[in-house]
Amino acid sequence: MNYPAYALPFHTTAWRSSSPRDVSQALELTQIAADKGSDPVHVAFALDIDAPSSVSLAVRQGAGVAWIPDVHLYAADEKAPLELLAYDRRWFIGPRSFLTSAKLPPRHRKARGEEIAWRRWQHAAAMEVPLTLEKALWVPPGGTFKDAIPHEHLKIAA
Repeated sequence: MNYPAYALPFHTTAWRSSSPRDVSQALELTQIAADKGSDPVHVAFALDIDAPSSVSLAVRQGAGVAWIPDVHLYAADEKAPLELLAYDRRWFIGPRSFLTSAKLPPRHRKARGEEIAWRRWQHAAAMEVPLTLEKALWVPPGGTFKDAIPHEHLKIAA
């Protein structure tokens, strides 16, 4: 999505992954977004497959956080950054590395753009080194970000 590889001093976009979320679990993720002050891009993985099963957003708006489920990946061409299409908006990392929205691309370009993005995503996932959980946090069900436990502590406890 064109997000820089280094940690920004005041970054507001967060990246999350877990198993697929139901409505109550999505509400927990929106609470974490509010507590953390971030707009997370959430990638869900089914337990039995390596490919992502869905992508969702939690976007801070006015008095709350909007949960936007099942967004579609989109790329304008083979070299364009990935974007996320949801309802009537297109979401991307803007010039200051903030999650930004704009109007959707033209309807006649959507299907091809989604095909390009999905193929690029699968290729990148196949080339990726195995996922590590270094610096990852686990938030217990019903908990808040303040209740998060570093993954390294979970391994020690097990």
